[in-house]
Amino acid sequence: MTGSTGRPGTWLAWTRTLPLEGDTEAIFAALHGADGGTAVWLDSAQQAYGMGRWSIIGAPEGPRDHVVEFWAADGRVRIDGADAGSGIDLWELLAERLDANPVDAPADLPFAGGYVGAIGYGVKDIGTRRRMPEPDAQLVHLSRFVVVDHVDAVVQVVATGPASDEADARSWIAATARRLGEIAPLAPPLAPPSAGAAEASVTRVRYRRDLDAVRSWLLAGDSYEACYTYTLRCPVDDAPFEAYRRLRRANPAPYASYLRMPGRTILSCSPERYLTVSRSGWAETKPIKGTARRLADPAADRAAAAALAADPKTRSENLMIVDLLRNDLGRISAPGTVDVPQLMAVETYATVHQLVTSVRARLLPRPAAGVRAAGALFPPGSMTGAPKRRTVELLDALEAEPRGVYAGVIGAFSRCGAVDLSVVIRTAVVADGVARIGTGGAITIDSDPAAEADETVAKSAAMLRAFGCTHPFEDGQSRA
Repeated sequence: MTGSTGRPGTWLAWTRTLPLEGDTEAIFAALHGADGGTAVWLDSAQQAYGMGRWSIIGAPEGPRDHVVEFWAADGRVRIDGADAGSGIDLWELLAERLDANPVDAPADLPFAGGYVGAIGYGVKDIGTRRRMPEPDAQLVHLSRFVVVDHVDAVVQVVATGPASDEADARSWIAATARRLGEIAPLAPPLAPPSAGAAEASVTRVRYRRDLDAVRSWLLAGDSYEACYTYTLRCPVDDAPFEAYRRLRRANPAPYASYLRMPGRTILSCSPERYLTVSRSGWAETKPIKGTARRLADPAADRAAAAALAADPKTRSENLMIVDLLRNDLGRISAPGTVDVPQLMAVETYATVHQLVTSVRARLLPRPAAGVRAAGALFPPGSMTGAPKRRTVELLDALEAEPRGVYAGVIGAFSRCGAVDLSVVIRTAVVADGVARIGTGGAITIDSDPAAEADETVAKSAAMLRAFGCTHPFEDGQSRA
């Protein structure tokens, strides 16, 4: 047990460490079922490039746990399905709730309870906030959860709360530890049913016409780079959990996640770090700009990675977003601390090579600094363009439909002050028997429409395959 009595409202953390036995998907299924109520799994399915050490699995099982849902158009909040007001700023709500009850957790615990979930692109405070039937953000408060350490091969069973929760917390830890000792491996996931070509929100003709419109902004100087996106839809004929199990095998990622929320399930295999904030206030963002398909021939694959790193258009895309993020981070950080320790490095994943830059800084001290930093940088610069405000306004008017969860963030806001969030790319939102998948790419003055279309196909291929679908641009459909 850890905790501090130095500040009123501080909660305690009770923990038990166990050896890791079995895969995290078996742990999730054993604790929360393959199909059931609200549960979340931040799944480090791949440990790579300094990311992906820990996975977090939990459900709102504690006496103070709840689900927050937020609609950006009117700032409306519901907590566990009950109206909790309107005109609310989501970032301030999270900051106030987390700061009211900090947890002084062990140093080796990356998450000390708090909020886990998804904040969609629509939560942005620039451009147009469109009214949506589904919430723009859903977050689960967790005070009962397990943390899997993939490096040390241990599982930490954790409960947090005020001292009065101790008996309940210890009882829950003991029961969960017993269940973890009885886990059996799962059978291999079923093959996906064949569902044919997905439906796209744009045809090839509309896609090229929209890229012409973006080019006109660039020529006029209204934007220097714009991340244009569209949506794919495909039918879901089996359980989302089965689709996710296929996905994490075919395309493992350090920021994978499976979020079973009220009314929908979110499946993600994102490789992109939006923001991580340490307890000491150091922040890092790792924008991805530049994608190339993996190739079966090793020599050709290495050549593709080298070509990506050297491509002038791709480097230009990356550099513009790096400048944008250095500026955004600099406004909320201590003077002289903004640094770029890694500039335009190639990172290789199961299906694509990516060009990635790291930007770091020390945040100015303030309560819940990590949450407020996430809000200050939102929406992700890699999913907007530059200059951010004007480009977002133009994209809002051009894109065929709202982005929804896509281009937002997924991750954890901890009561110890840490934050760890991914950018919502390579992600499907499943509701009412349909998977919705966003895809897109950065458009610059040097962009070739055919190459840009091919990049959007490459980015969405693994997601579509998990549901037995293909991209309509690949199949020669969606042309008119």
